[in-house]
Amino acid sequence: MSLLAFADHTTDFSQALSGSHQPLLVLLSLLIAILAAHTSFNFGQLMRSTRSIHIRRLWHGLGAIALGGGVWAMHFTGMMAFELPVQVDYQLGATLLSIVPAVLAAAVILHVVAMPKIHWRGIVLGGFLMGAGIGIMHYTGMAAMVLQAERLYRLDLFIVSVLVAVVLATLALSVRPLLRPFITQHEILKLISAVVMGLAIASMHYLAMHATLYLPAETIQGLSGVHISKATLGALAVMVAVGLLVIAAVAVRMRQRLQHMEKESSQSERMALLWSQRMQRISERVPGLVYQFKLSSDGRFTFPYASEAIRDIYRISPQQAALDASRVMDVIHPDDREGMLRSIERSAADFSPWNYEYRVLDEQGNSRWVLGNSVPEQEADGISWFGFITDITERKAADETIHRLAYYDELTGLYNRKKILLCLQELLQEMAHSGYFAAVIYLDLDDFKRLNDTLGHQAGDQLLMQVAHRIAQEMPTTTFCGRLSSDEFVMVLGRLPAIPTLARDITEQQAEQLLVRLQQPFAISGHQYNSSVSVGVYTFSAEEQAEECLKRADLAMSYAKQAGGSEVRFFDPQMLAEVEQRFELEQAISRALVADEFMLFYQPQLTEAGQVIAVEALIRWRHPQWGMISPAYFIPLAEESSQIEAIGHWVLQQACLQLQRWQQQPRLADLCISVNISVRQFYQPDFVRLMSDLLARYQVDPAQLTLELTESLVLTDLDDAVHRMQQLKALGLRFAMDDFGTGYSSLSYLSRLPFDEVKIDQHFVRQSEDGEKTRDWAIVEAIIGIANTFGMALVAEGVETEAQRQLLLASGCYCFQGYLFAKPQAVADFESWFSQR
Repeated sequence: MSLLAFADHTTDFSQALSGSHQPLLVLLSLLIAILAAHTSFNFGQLMRSTRSIHIRRLWHGLGAIALGGGVWAMHFTGMMAFELPVQVDYQLGATLLSIVPAVLAAAVILHVVAMPKIHWRGIVLGGFLMGAGIGIMHYTGMAAMVLQAERLYRLDLFIVSVLVAVVLATLALSVRPLLRPFITQHEILKLISAVVMGLAIASMHYLAMHATLYLPAETIQGLSGVHISKATLGALAVMVAVGLLVIAAVAVRMRQRLQHMEKESSQSERMALLWSQRMQRISERVPGLVYQFKLSSDGRFTFPYASEAIRDIYRISPQQAALDASRVMDVIHPDDREGMLRSIERSAADFSPWNYEYRVLDEQGNSRWVLGNSVPEQEADGISWFGFITDITERKAADETIHRLAYYDELTGLYNRKKILLCLQELLQEMAHSGYFAAVIYLDLDDFKRLNDTLGHQAGDQLLMQVAHRIAQEMPTTTFCGRLSSDEFVMVLGRLPAIPTLARDITEQQAEQLLVRLQQPFAISGHQYNSSVSVGVYTFSAEEQAEECLKRADLAMSYAKQAGGSEVRFFDPQMLAEVEQRFELEQAISRALVADEFMLFYQPQLTEAGQVIAVEALIRWRHPQWGMISPAYFIPLAEESSQIEAIGHWVLQQACLQLQRWQQQPRLADLCISVNISVRQFYQPDFVRLMSDLLARYQVDPAQLTLELTESLVLTDLDDAVHRMQQLKALGLRFAMDDFGTGYSSLSYLSRLPFDEVKIDQHFVRQSEDGEKTRDWAIVEAIIGIANTFGMALVAEGVETEAQRQLLLASGCYCFQGYLFAKPQAVADFESWFSQR
């Protein structure tokens, strides 16, 4: 029997057996074809997305088997759907062999489908080969039929079936490129292609079946060999179909995984691209270099990545840095290279972050400071650092400025107090190991305020700068110096011999040289200015504290200044003891006011006839442990510590209270009281108001209260003094100039000041009996004459002898105060003395 026999004009078509198809099986066969095509397209997509050639071949093979098996299963499902009035069996070998052309054709189709870009020539060739493969598979499978009938084919329908298979297969391959501009959903395109391909397979089959004639025969027609029944063939087709479903499920699952991976990959790529773009934009805007620096296992340095800022810092391009970073080392300052390399080695050794400041050189050889920050990461072929390098030149300059402001005097450029203390601490630490001695020379300019007041602060600054220059010139090598305050300087001598006397001699020689050098004239604002300086010295060993060393040298300087200046004084422990006593006394003064330890003594003022017309109130302090303390000792301390204001107010208050009490005693009611007023007290902003309040509170006659002012007080601010005195005079108070004649400007200013009384200082009175002091007595006579001219009362202080009184009387002074008449007394003693007169 021929495998492919065609009917001719002699064939009697009326004798052909009539067959029929079961619709459900026909539909099933069509679905199998579509499923097979869809599965093969999934595998084609898997092939396109796979880079491994081995995995690609696996997907290619599975896809070809799926499509070829599907074509084969569709064919024999369709054969099962066809019913003839005779028994039909199938030759096993031909049945199985028919799957081969289907698989080969499917392999060609998958090759075309998996192409990244499908060309029309490939589509046409693929469609032709697919159609031919389907046809060969179909007619090979038809040849496997064993039945009692002769099988013939109508040539016209045979050709039509092959053409339909080729055209529909070509159309199925054309769906994707044709419909892609209109349909963006890939799954829909794939489904349409699968349906068209399934129709191509089914159309070929059923057209070929329609082209087949079955003519009754007397014997069984078919290939010899093992035959299987239609039922067995159905079971075999079911197995293939089930296998196709399994392969389809695998393909779908793999496709889903692929889609998920593609989605993640796409997202990752997008994110990577986005981050890459962002990092690129950031690196372009970051004020510095963004980089990856790599140390290869062979010891070679490279920059796998560097932003464009590398051109500004290292003067090479990112491309050059990626190949060889050795040129970078040439740009680094020679003094910083070794340190930078060691810092990189330390970071590589313990994988610690790298942080290092160093300098790079520009084309002109000028240096700039940069800061490198990065984190190391181990890689297969070495270590990479990822980080930034920024230009910190401005920050370093700012740090230097801050450092200078923090540790240097802005005017002179010398160390300031803070820096001196730090250097002293370092020196003391060094001395603890070396055993050396050291010394502090403390210098204070005398009368610096007078220079500022006369020539101005600019002149004062000139003097300070020239003094600083001279001090710096006199510094030995183991010395540092600085400016502590306005007009105070210090020089510290280090590494002195650990022999106290020798250390003192060396220091004294240096201090005397400084004293001589600073007493030489200065050129200030076009003037020659002669300055003097007070010098205090303290030598010490390592057991001292830095602050204490300065304090003791300062204390020695203050003693030099009290002695008149222009000399050198060494610290003596007795000085510290005296200072401690003064401090203790200052504290005691504060307590004395609260404890009511102060009292007023009164010394009378008498006329030539012996009449007591006034008293001077003199403060006394009776301390519970120390006894009576002289005002000459505690009043100056009170003035220095600002406690004089409270003490002065207490004295005025007690004086007003005493006036009030004496107003109740007729013999004492007319007495006046004089009270000494200090500078601080007089220039209090509210002194006038305080006086007004006291007068109002105690209801005393203001004319009975005299305020004694010294010449130096009123000359502190003459205009203000005149204004205040006029306000107080308006209250009814009287004024006396105390210690008149001891100053230099008394006569010239006396006419401007509204004084009621002048007190001749006791210094002149005591000299009245000395025949050699005629010049001093001439001053007294001049004072008496001026007072009489201005109509002022006169009181001579310190009258101790009758000869002094007679001399004063002869010169025109008629009121006296002194030990000749009475010493200062407590109020009870004074009242008793007064009552006995």
